Amino acid sequence: MRRAEIRERETAWAARWATGAWRGETLETARGERYHIVYEGRRGGGAGPDFRDAILARPDGSRVLGDVELHLRASGWRAHGHERDPRYAHVVLHVVFHPLTPGNAPETLLSTGETAPIAVVGQRELADDRAPKSLPCVGLSQRSPRHALRALLRDAGQARIAERADRLMREIAVAAGEAGDGCRRWTPPDRVLWAHLAEALGYGRDRAALRWAGERLAESADPDALRRECAQYLSRLDSARLDALLRLHAQWAETGPWEPLRRALEEGSARAAAVALCRALHTSGAGISPGRARIVIANVALPFAIAYATLDGDAELGERALEVYGALPGLQSNAITRLMSRQLGMARLPEGAGAQQGLHHIWNTWCREKRCEVCPCNRA
Repeated sequence: MRRAEIRERETAWAARWATGAWRGETLETARGERYHIVYEGRRGGGAGPDFRDAILARPDGSRVLGDVELHLRASGWRAHGHERDPRYAHVVLHVVFHPLTPGNAPETLLSTGETAPIAVVGQRELADDRAPKSLPCVGLSQRSPRHALRALLRDAGQARIAERADRLMREIAVAAGEAGDGCRRWTPPDRVLWAHLAEALGYGRDRAALRWAGERLAESADPDALRRECAQYLSRLDSARLDALLRLHAQWAETGPWEPLRRALEEGSARAAAVALCRALHTSGAGISPGRARIVIANVALPFAIAYATLDGDAELGERALEVYGALPGLQSNAITRLMSRQLGMARLPEGAGAQQGLHHIWNTWCREKRCEVCPCNRA
């Protein structure tokens, strides 16, 4: 079979798999395991596994969450170099069409040294016309009053920021308990906030490296030495975001990050404060666009403000942070917000950052594991 024909058939199969046609089916692996397909996964995009966040159920009811890769033959895994690629390290099922040859192992080697089972789906299943299955929430926006859907997403967005604030409070408490080094310039809350700001610059990219760089800067690492150290493995975009982090560190070296962000948070109306926060974080030409700044505000700055207000007993500050959260304009779309908007039958992303964060909360809390029976979208 020619390479172009293989690609064409694998593309057609992936399109069929994406419809949910195998949802509810049970596949047996070459090792004799049986997996019930609870959810086939979401499309993985250009680089990496074909489907991410798939859910498989074992006969005992326990679940396996991870990625799924499709090939016509098991040999396609090595032919594409996946066994050396860390992007495929979370594959939990390798599904192939053609039977394994006598020399084939019954599992697929991952870059971590672990293995994923192989399930063979025969030619009959490739050609069958079983109807695609849908989730209970599909088309919810057409069945639910607009105000009810807005309220659902608003409440989910409020739950997401509350969860983030709770985690930050716990981190601040831990940092305060470790604050025995008199050489550290910033307070424990400032260090926690700074680490999360650094990590948020890498959302969707190299989060760990940027958080590590932020922590090093908080410990008084030399900025030029840090830039040289990171240059060897950061991409061009991540390097630009590191430059932005270095610039912010230079601006906030004496005060720490919380003081300038708090001043911005208290500026004028809620919409004016959102603009001021964006201005405080935006570094022209150095990696933090206005869109990225809004992502950092929604995911870090405002949850931190609520955490700080709760620990400080400042109810007014906490209310102000929630008010600004409600006024924050919409964020750039991503794979999850696009997926959830399509799934709910929405013509476009919901307005406002809070509602879009609500889509993330619904995905993370219920939809990722397909806990449809308890999801609020199934009761709306």
